[in-house]
Amino acid sequence: MDIIKDDAEEIREDDIEIEVIKEEILESIQLKPDSNEEIEEEKEPNQATTEIEEEKVDKKQEKHFAEVQDLYDEFSSFIKQKTDIVPDLGVKETISTGINLLDAILGGGFAVGAFSIIVGQPGSGKSMLAMQTMGQGQRQFNGKLLTALLDSEEATTEIRLANLGVRYPKIKPHVDITVEKVFQFLEGLCIFKEERKLIDIPSILVWDSIANTLSQKEREAEDVNSVIGYKARMLSILIPKYVARCAQHNICFLAVNQLRDVLSIGKFAPAKDLKLMSSTKDMPGGNVLKFNAFQLVEMKIKSIISPKTTESSEKYGFEGIIVKLKCVKNKLFPPNIEIEIVGSFVNGFSNFWTNYNFLKNSNRLNTGAWNYLVSLPDKKFRTKDAQTLYKTDIEFKEAFDNTVKESIQTDIIDKHSPKQDD
Repeated sequence: MDIIKDDAEEIREDDIEIEVIKEEILESIQLKPDSNEEIEEEKEPNQATTEIEEEKVDKKQEKHFAEVQDLYDEFSSFIKQKTDIVPDLGVKETISTGINLLDAILGGGFAVGAFSIIVGQPGSGKSMLAMQTMGQGQRQFNGKLLTALLDSEEATTEIRLANLGVRYPKIKPHVDITVEKVFQFLEGLCIFKEERKLIDIPSILVWDSIANTLSQKEREAEDVNSVIGYKARMLSILIPKYVARCAQHNICFLAVNQLRDVLSIGKFAPAKDLKLMSSTKDMPGGNVLKFNAFQLVEMKIKSIISPKTTESSEKYGFEGIIVKLKCVKNKLFPPNIEIEIVGSFVNGFSNFWTNYNFLKNSNRLNTGAWNYLVSLPDKKFRTKDAQTLYKTDIEFKEAFDNTVKESIQTDIIDKHSPKQDD
């Protein structure tokens, strides 16, 4: 009996200890309340705490980034002082082509302080585009832009330049050009800008064309085989040197070049670089052109506008071409975005007809027996009357311009270069 009594007392003591332990556990884990109201009351202080913690993290990050920026600025200043090497400004001024759609894929136009190239098949409008850019640049900078054309092909006149917009002032092309003279001219432009304190004012120098320009040695050579590759070797030295000079003197150096067939001799085909150029084509002048080009534009004829073709000149009111164009290389905007530009053989590429074609291809302009803007269906017109309507009808012009602006923003800028979070 004494044993049973002792066991009973031990059990009661164990129960008391268990109850004490249970209470301690409940207090330590703070059991969650049952009611929804109590849950809501608990949430608010937790959210406030989270926001305070996030704010502390943001401030720490800001402080960290500021310290990193200060360190970078100190390093850049040190390098400049010790080596005279300075970082790029990061922003390039551009010269507009006068064609909204083309400017969009270029990143604003052709870059000032850089070397850019236009290549394409014969008749695709390479020279025409380069000369139009000169004319648009004159208007953009109110006649202050120094412009020059080095025409080794001797295929352009002052009248032709004026037809393409080079009128402020009218200029004459420079002819009898060699490779040496191109870079002598460029050096002269740099010196003139230094002496006249015009370095900050952009300039544009067009070279037409690289493929057709011989060096003095090539001109004088009796044995053609003795000078094979000589021009490419010259350019490999001169181009990098004068790319830097262009950057220092705010010169847009815009060169026209041709596309030629790639020859595959031997058992294996040569390795392709710039794969997104036409697969069977390459441009003469050596790899230095591709390496140093800030923007490299390729042009291909899509169709001819004439009385005898599908794209009838009666419909457009002029004879010309529709050209497919893309930037194979571009340091201002993502490359390889293909667009179409529309041009007249007389007046050059048209901003209006390029925009018209863009709206048609993006289904924002319905075409047929009668055409109309989707955003303005009540205004119906024939294709040949579209430009006249644009010039004379304020409502149509405003709707057309707004649609073009929205389309370029949506289909080109936002699609290919979306805004990035900081």
